Amino acid sequence: MPELPELELLKDVLGKHLPGKTVLDVTVDPRRQVVLRYPPADFVRDMRGRTFAAVARRGKFLLFDFADRPDSLVVNPMLGGRFALASRAAPSLPATCFVLQLDRALDLRFIDTTSMARVYLTARPGSEIAGFAELGPDALDPALSSEVFESRLKKHRGELKNLLRNQSFIAGMGNAYSDEVLFAAKLRPLRRASTLSPGERRALYAAMRSVLASAVETIRAQYAAGKHPLHKQDRAFLQVHGKKTAPCPRCGHRLSVIHPGGEATYFCRACQI
Repeated sequence: MPELPELELLKDVLGKHLPGKTVLDVTVDPRRQVVLRYPPADFVRDMRGRTFAAVARRGKFLLFDFADRPDSLVVNPMLGGRFALASRAAPSLPATCFVLQLDRALDLRFIDTTSMARVYLTARPGSEIAGFAELGPDALDPALSSEVFESRLKKHRGELKNLLRNQSFIAGMGNAYSDEVLFAAKLRPLRRASTLSPGERRALYAAMRSVLASAVETIRAQYAAGKHPLHKQDRAFLQVHGKKTAPCPRCGHRLSVIHPGGEATYFCRACQI
C-alpha cells in the first residue's frame, strides 16, 4: 500500500507535470469503475475541459485542484492504486481504471489491480469521503512539533503499531512505515502507548520524523535514477518491514514477524523493548 513517502513523490511529480494541462477526454473501464465514488458517466462529462492547477497531499490522499472549477479530484489509492503518466501512443497498461487524456498527447492513467481505491470529485472534501474529515495532522507537517505530538500521544493507551496507523492520530503512515518508525525508536509494536516514558515519547517522535524524511529522499533518488515508484514500489531499503527472519540490522538477532489483525508486523525482540 502506498504510504506517505510514495505519495509525497507522486505529489511532487504530478505537481510538476499536470498544472496547465487540460483534460480533453476521459475513458473509464466499466469493469473497474467501482473505484469511482461518482457516477461514471457524470465523471466523464464533468472532467472534460478541466485544467489542472495544483496537486497536494493530505495523509494518504492526493488532491488535484483545477484552475477553472471550485471542486477537487480526491484520490485515496488504498492497497493497489497507482498512477502512470504516459504518451498517448504508449501500450495500454493492465488494470487501468480510467484515463484522463490531456493536451500534448499525454495521458494520466489510474491503475488498480485490487479495485479498492476510491476516487471522488467534490467541492468540499469532508464527510462524503471516508476518513477524510477525521484525519489528524500530517506526520511531516512542520506544525506538528514534539510537544504537540506528545500531547496527542498521552491521550491514547492502545498498542503503538495500531496507533501509528490510526489516521485520526497522525496521517500518512501504514503497515510498512509504522514498523520502520518503531524499529528506529527501539519500541515494540504491541507495547501500549500508556507505558511510554517521556524520553520514549520523544524518541518515537524523532524516529517518525527521521524515518519518513529519509524515505522520501530515498524514493526521490530512486525516481531520479530511472526507477518508477509512481506505479511500482521498491522498498528494499527498509530496515525491517518485509525482511522476514533476516538478522536485525542493529543487533544481529533474528527478526520476528507476527500477524495481529491479519497483517504482517516485523520487529526485533532483542533490541525493541
